[in-house]
Amino acid sequence: MAIYHFSAQVISRSKGQSAVASASYRSGERLEDERTGETKYYARKVQPETMILSPSHAPEWVQDRNRLWNEVEKSETRKNSQLAREINVALPRELSNEQQTELIKNYVQTEFVNKGMVADIAIHRDDKENPHAHVMMTTREISEEGFTVKNRDWNDRELLTQWREQWADHANKALEKEGIQERISHLSHEARGLEQMPTVHLGHVASAMEKEGKVSDRGNINRDRQEYNRLVVDLQKYREEKQVLQKEIAQEKKQQNFLTAAEKVDIKKAVPVVKGFVSLEKIEERRQQIDQWEQRISKSESYLNWKSEAFEKAHGHINRQDNIQSQIDRNQNEIKNINWLNPLKIKENRLTKERCEKGIERLQKDYDYHDQKLDYYRDKLKFSTNDQFFEKAREFKNEREEKVSSIYKQKQEIREQKSTLDNAEKAIKQGQIREVASQYPELKTAGQYMRYETAMKLKEVNDKAGKTIPIDSIKSTIKARGEKIDELQGKIKVIDQANQRVNTAEAYYKGLHEVEKKIEKTENNPFLKGKMLFSKEAKNEHTRDLEKRDQYKAAIEKLGFKDKESFNNYKEKLQEALPEKPKMEQAIQDYDSGNHKGGHGFGTDFLQGIVQGVEQAQQRENREQKRQEKERYRGQKTHELER
Repeated sequence: MAIYHFSAQVISRSKGQSAVASASYRSGERLEDERTGETKYYARKVQPETMILSPSHAPEWVQDRNRLWNEVEKSETRKNSQLAREINVALPRELSNEQQTELIKNYVQTEFVNKGMVADIAIHRDDKENPHAHVMMTTREISEEGFTVKNRDWNDRELLTQWREQWADHANKALEKEGIQERISHLSHEARGLEQMPTVHLGHVASAMEKEGKVSDRGNINRDRQEYNRLVVDLQKYREEKQVLQKEIAQEKKQQNFLTAAEKVDIKKAVPVVKGFVSLEKIEERRQQIDQWEQRISKSESYLNWKSEAFEKAHGHINRQDNIQSQIDRNQNEIKNINWLNPLKIKENRLTKERCEKGIERLQKDYDYHDQKLDYYRDKLKFSTNDQFFEKAREFKNEREEKVSSIYKQKQEIREQKSTLDNAEKAIKQGQIREVASQYPELKTAGQYMRYETAMKLKEVNDKAGKTIPIDSIKSTIKARGEKIDELQGKIKVIDQANQRVNTAEAYYKGLHEVEKKIEKTENNPFLKGKMLFSKEAKNEHTRDLEKRDQYKAAIEKLGFKDKESFNNYKEKLQEALPEKPKMEQAIQDYDSGNHKGGHGFGTDFLQGIVQGVEQAQQRENREQKRQEKERYRGQKTHELER
């Protein structure tokens, strides 16, 4: 049974504790405490599995456990300094060692390291019945240079509650991933409605006695309380199962009211498939199980195909060796049958012997090549001699025939179950559509053409409101929101236009100021004024400046500003209105998402989806009615012609 245990503590000098000593005890490593000059080492029969996780920006030396905790000690100067924070969690026994390690790593990375802490993890498996992990975490922020300031936010008690809850969530997801039904809860027995009795701490003496098989008083107390707690859990489990059953019975009764006879049959057929009450959740759960079933079949098929191919290839190598051996034997016989006593064939006999020996050498290399290839199959198919190979091949042939037949039957069963689930799902959804449609007069006949997604959106709106919301009310809500959004967008547009008007006017005023300054300088400077009498270029430039001044004044007047005072008044009013723009933009978002007062959190797109879905259902009904009318008309015409 999976056990929930999560405890937390602060390692502090005020308690006479040392970060280095604590890390040594938990990791089982020999560490040097630079502050005291002492060597810390605590021998363990089973060496803990350890690892250090750190933020990506942390310096590399944090991976050195000895330096890490000595640096922590150096960063703390007070005699009552908090050195580290530690949590202790029980790891689910139902998980393998590798799965336990992955679980604690993911949890610590998500909840602590990603928030800036360095975490030193030590997994203890001294007691197989009590695998657990100690996690020591730094209390200061860390930069690329080292530890900086203390993060007081990490002391928040609400954060501790969150850590406790998230541990249960991480552990339950890991159990679910492995197909294990057990679950744990961070809630107390009281909060879960379980009146369980807490066990007592054994202590070193009683613990040692119990391990030696001796009975202790504290051990007897715990055994009595554990038996009592088991009965409480069994009773609670019965109550929970009874509540689920009662809920399913109520759902089934309600479900039956909106189903056709054929749909009831389809759902009934699915009962043995989902092994109980048929719901959309149970159907989806069974589909996932079928997916896993299909994966197992696929793996089995792949293995059979591989093994079949392996036997075929091994057989090919054996046949090739037999053929090669026959050729070697022929060459050896040819050498053996040479007549060395015939003096006329000495040269011929030598050539024959040389040819045969070279042939044997080549054939032997070929034979060895196939033998090397066969070594792989000998290992994989578990045979050492050819006789064993053929025996294994015969066994596999029979085994393969049985498994192929089994796989075929399983695939057939899967197809049937999938079809049954599809029909049951369709029946349930149609019933739910009718249930929703029954609340709306306008959908009395069009309901059968409504899509399931539309019906569920309507149901969600009604459930949240606690009553049936008319379609016209939804349309009115959409219209009212649209009008309010249009109004706000109009005001924002006015502000944007005013702002653009002010910015343009400011640019004109700046240009006017510069050109007027230049004109004044020219007209008030005798030298420059006299220069215009003799220089046509200077005179033309002054004329252009005068034209520019008039153009700027005309442009400013066109924007609606008679003078600088009227402009400043307008600009001042705009500055008062500008802070309202972000508020209006937020209000538009709130109206569009349904997060405004009375919006119930349903976005405009969500509500429009409902209206469009209802209208489409009505359109489909109209098309179907017209189609039926045409068929009746054709039928009448055919009947008249036959008469």
